[in-house]
Amino acid sequence: MGDTANKQPIILGTEKFNSFFQLHLNVRFIQLQCVDYTSTVRVRVVTIRHFQKLLENETHLKLGRRYLFLPDPGPRFVGRDPGRRTGRSYLIPDFNSIHLHPGHDDHAVVYCYFGDGPEDCKDATGTEPGHVAHVTFAGSVCPRRALQQALDEAEHHGLRFLVGFELEFTGRRVKKKQRDQDDMIPQVHQVSGLRTMEEFMMPLLCRITDALEAVGVPIQQFHCGWGNIPEELNTDSFPAMEEEDVQGGVADVRNYELVTGPLPPMEAVDALTTTKETARRLCRHNDVELTFNALPPHCNSLHANLSVQSIHDRQDHKSMQEHFLAGVLEHADALCAFACVRPESYRRLKPGLGCAGRFNKDVAVRQRRPGCWEMRLPDPAAQMYLYMAAVIIAGLSGVKSRTKLVLKDCPVDPAMLSEEERFSYGITKQLPSSPTEAFEALMRDRLLVENIGQELVETYVSVQSEFNRRLEYRGPIGTAERRKWLAART
Repeated sequence: MGDTANKQPIILGTEKFNSFFQLHLNVRFIQLQCVDYTSTVRVRVVTIRHFQKLLENETHLKLGRRYLFLPDPGPRFVGRDPGRRTGRSYLIPDFNSIHLHPGHDDHAVVYCYFGDGPEDCKDATGTEPGHVAHVTFAGSVCPRRALQQALDEAEHHGLRFLVGFELEFTGRRVKKKQRDQDDMIPQVHQVSGLRTMEEFMMPLLCRITDALEAVGVPIQQFHCGWGNIPEELNTDSFPAMEEEDVQGGVADVRNYELVTGPLPPMEAVDALTTTKETARRLCRHNDVELTFNALPPHCNSLHANLSVQSIHDRQDHKSMQEHFLAGVLEHADALCAFACVRPESYRRLKPGLGCAGRFNKDVAVRQRRPGCWEMRLPDPAAQMYLYMAAVIIAGLSGVKSRTKLVLKDCPVDPAMLSEEERFSYGITKQLPSSPTEAFEALMRDRLLVENIGQELVETYVSVQSEFNRRLEYRGPIGTAERRKWLAART
């Protein structure tokens, strides 16, 4: 993953766009979307006329470089750090991602890379600064590009992947019919419970599924999730919720899980972004408050099901898979910097032991079948482009160096084991207990820093740390102001 990959020419792929446009002549707007470091979806809505002009002139839409560096609306973050690069960036459309918008038939969505280029002056040939000849990935700080580089390197070594996600979220009705609630028997939340599902979310989840399937996002199933609340964070810990949230509120909060089908990693993360935004939009339009917060009132997670495949026939397929898993587990503490970015995340991870097990949901990595693992660290606030890039980089390093899997299959909850029993399973490493510890682990991880890029990693850590600093102003974990502030930004 060296400079050659960073500076390779950018191919516009106009043929795919033209084919798509011929099939969808009603499209009038193109949404150029990109996902920043805090997983906020940024968008520029361009008319089809102007977009076609950009393609004809072989130019990219320019915008301020700071759009990747905004932790929240407010003072410009990057401007306060003289060492952080500023200037122009360019949205480079990835036409492999083009699809109709799930809610607007006359809109198409294209996910974009962030590219680097010159400022506003023309070169000697008279071409504009955003011309394809000038825009490169040299010094790239683009999360999407980091994932693509990792995939290119893995394919070079004969590995391909499929990824699906288990997305958990909470939903509650914010409006009710006028009727006497005191006479009604309250409905309790039940895992995979039919009554819980039919209470108010069944029709809405069907609509969400239909909207996603219509634009090519495969949905396998949905159900009521666990939605556990840690013992130390029971309802009594939420004093600020008592009036406006608990009364007709938290009592009505339900936890749901939506499972996406397997796709190549880039397509899978794009589909995840589409899924989150579609679910959020349809819930809001139907008077249901949807939140992806890791906590509270429920522990929402975002599990990634990753299968590794060899392009070539290999005699050592099983050992290759073990080397890959060993590489991932070796860097588990640094992976938390992309998977668990909020203080709330670490209440869910207790006791935070980095280990693996077959069919064991109490460990960081659960083997579903040979070569397929459920990565259980992330929650919905994760920067999933960077997380998947880091997982692939770590796993590939294990394959290349033939890292030995020293951890044994852990069939029990590691939190219930004594220190001696943990040692017998090879469990000697504990995961971080806070975002700060995770970011420090990432900065120490030379493999990930060198392959993802030092500038990207440093900027990412700065932005996420600033976000968490602003989050702390909203009060302790569990208070209504903090919960709502975070829910609006996750």
